[in-house]
Amino acid sequence: MKEIESIGDVELLVDTFYQKLVKDDLVSHFFAELNLKEHLPRVVQFWSFILLDEAGYSANMMEKHARLDLNEESFDRWLKLFHETVDQFFVGEKADLAKQRSTLIAWTMKTKFIK
Repeated sequence: MKEIESIGDVELLVDTFYQKLVKDDLVSHFFAELNLKEHLPRVVQFWSFILLDEAGYSANMMEKHARLDLNEESFDRWLKLFHETVDQFFVGEKADLAKQRSTLIAWTMKTKFIK
């Protein structure tokens, strides 16, 4: 296990995480129509911005997810799988930051999108 130090580390995290998402019975339907070849580089860019202070991410992530029919159970599964994937490969300050930020993102999205 190692620290998250490079874009390659973020790519491993995101790619593995999405492999889990697309196989998961509860959340896979959200990704069925998604072009992962286009989507994954944006997700890598987002997490590289958060974890590595890499410039370049400028999209509104909340806006992108607003039109999905998300529920609390979906957010909880997303968060569980993300934390599980972080813990599978990484330790240290950046791994902790990834889990803290994902928890904050899930909480924020829950408060905005769940009625």
